[in-house]
Amino acid sequence: MPASASSFADEKKDIPSENKIIVLEARPLAEISLLKYLEKRQIPLAIAEKFCKEIDFLLYGKIRTVIGFQNNAGGYELRSADFKGSSSPKEVTFIDYNKEQLNVFEGFFNFLTHQAMNKENILPLTNFLILNSLSFFQKERDRMEQHQQIHLFLDRDSAGIKFTQQALQWSKKFVDQSHVYKKHKDLNQFFIKQQEQRHKQSHRMGRPF
Repeated sequence: MPASASSFADEKKDIPSENKIIVLEARPLAEISLLKYLEKRQIPLAIAEKFCKEIDFLLYGKIRTVIGFQNNAGGYELRSADFKGSSSPKEVTFIDYNKEQLNVFEGFFNFLTHQAMNKENILPLTNFLILNSLSFFQKERDRMEQHQQIHLFLDRDSAGIKFTQQALQWSKKFVDQSHVYKKHKDLNQFFIKQQEQRHKQSHRMGRPF
């Protein structure tokens, strides 16, 4: 019996597209190059291990290994020293600790940076929303405004500043926290510079006379 046109279409759907990221495996972080990348970004391994996985994915017939940060729909934000992308489906990551306060980040490295900067806090003080793309900002307005106070840690580029200003007009609940890293693009860049300066100072103080 000849196959119908619809059955051919169904078969075609099952064939992975060469330009689509296919996640093959997720496991604990261990790859040396990824650990070095985390170190370069000043993210302690203990923090990265709590929120991230080591991901193998297939793209254009090649398997790559990166750091993966999962969103609420099961997709991953994927990062390494030489790769930046995401697997489908694309979605935000909302971490709910049942708190009245919310911290909002554009990308997961800024969220990890915030964790590193506040690692002495054993218990979480806020909920966290990692947008994974600014395109979700307006869609997430209702979720954000369910909190008593919303702290924005968006990038200090034209898009981040635009959405921050928009949110400040929506409600007095929104607070712009980008003043913390006002001379830098984002929180992670600020933290890297801060840690480098501390290292230089401690190195100078340790020099013999």
